[in-house]
Amino acid sequence: MRARNVALMAGVLILNTPSPAYAQGVAEIPKFILTGSGVVALVVAAVLLVEMLALRKLAHGAAIADNITYAILAVICLAASVLAGWFARFVQVGFSAEQARLGADLLSVAAMVLFGIYFYRVWRAMSRFLGRLTGEEQNLISVIDVDAPLANEDGSLG
Repeated sequence: MRARNVALMAGVLILNTPSPAYAQGVAEIPKFILTGSGVVALVVAAVLLVEMLALRKLAHGAAIADNITYAILAVICLAASVLAGWFARFVQVGFSAEQARLGADLLSVAAMVLFGIYFYRVWRAMSRFLGRLTGEEQNLISVIDVDAPLANEDGSLG
């Protein structure tokens, strides 16, 4: 299962590398490359959303499920960023390519902020959870990760 996921991710990365765009030089980049990279980005965003919603349903009531809304919104912002770039190419009435690029960049920034909020909130929840465990309970959890340090008698890691 893990090898299949790595192979899938490697394929996506190979298909979505910017090398074809840079190989074109200063000439205009063909639309099929721009559209293809956007399609790949939207497919990956859709798969990611499906996985996140499944995780949210699975972990209902847990701290990760409560906070995953931020990550879901971040992925939606990333997908909207791709769509904003498409509007500039296919709808040339109403706004310029620079305005579409600015909108796409701002949506990307919003996505990064939302991911930051998500990871901070999950980190804070996990810190509180691990801080409440006794030394023996931490040792039981470390069985899951064999490289984790064992807790001392006073509960400190060491």
